[in-house]
Amino acid sequence: MTESPLERRLTLHQLRILKSVVDLKGVTRAAETLHLSQSAVTHQLQALSRSLGYPIFQPGRRVELTPVGEALYERAGRILALVKETGDAVEALAGLRSGSVQVAGDTTVGIYVLPDALAAFRHHHPQVELSLEVVNRARLRQLLLDGEADLGVTGRPWPDGLIQARPLMENQLLCFSSPDHPLVAKEPLEPAQLLEGPLLLREAGSGTRESAEAILRSHGVEPRAAMQIASNGALKRAVARGLGVTVLSIFATRLELKMGLLRVLQVRGFPVKRMWHVVWVRDRILSPAAQAFREYLQGREWQRDLEVPLASD
Repeated sequence: MTESPLERRLTLHQLRILKSVVDLKGVTRAAETLHLSQSAVTHQLQALSRSLGYPIFQPGRRVELTPVGEALYERAGRILALVKETGDAVEALAGLRSGSVQVAGDTTVGIYVLPDALAAFRHHHPQVELSLEVVNRARLRQLLLDGEADLGVTGRPWPDGLIQARPLMENQLLCFSSPDHPLVAKEPLEPAQLLEGPLLLREAGSGTRESAEAILRSHGVEPRAAMQIASNGALKRAVARGLGVTVLSIFATRLELKMGLLRVLQVRGFPVKRMWHVVWVRDRILSPAAQAFREYLQGREWQRDLEVPLASD
């Protein structure tokens, strides 16, 4: 295959700089992240533009791509992800003495479960580089498709065929209030009475919120959230201070239950059992390190040391 003129002039370093500037919305933050001077970043972008023969950015102070810049940026992410995938595969030829695994978990499982699994895996494979990003369900999907996460764990896989999924472990969703909330005196409750709480929920895109809404709708209740809060910690604190009631995983509330800050509300139809799933891009070849971690997640060794809370049916 004949080498194209662009191949001889374009570098991976330039593509990484372009992606960072666009993702971080500015030269200054990209330079800090890449540990380069602003002038070095600007110089590389100018060289890249000259190599293409077209400007990459629109004139002005905002980071706005030209059509050529958009085409290059879209492909830069895929190229860099493929290079990383290739590097991981080469590094792992020596077994699991090297390599890396990037894991993304939606908020509840990412905070309260996955750190236990990562710590246990690290004990067996101390030289494998591990990272964990805790995001909502919508962002998790994007990280997988962009090649910025090897594996994810989420409550509800996507049915479009792009993402492969395997069941991992059971999660229980329950209703919670402060110990002295007025609804406590009315137990057992009907699901519709949660709206009197008022009902507080996680932000749109959260797997916990989507599950809560699906549960309530299955009981004929349209889940109108009086407040949405984009953090399990802030949501629990708001409920503990009597601002309302909510639906959360039992894993997210162990400490607050022990301290007496929250209590389980007895509501018809709860607890609801859901399954967390390990997910990855179906057509992407995982590195041996990522494959090993996926298989380790499916095992029971690390789960034996996880304090699994039990809620009565």
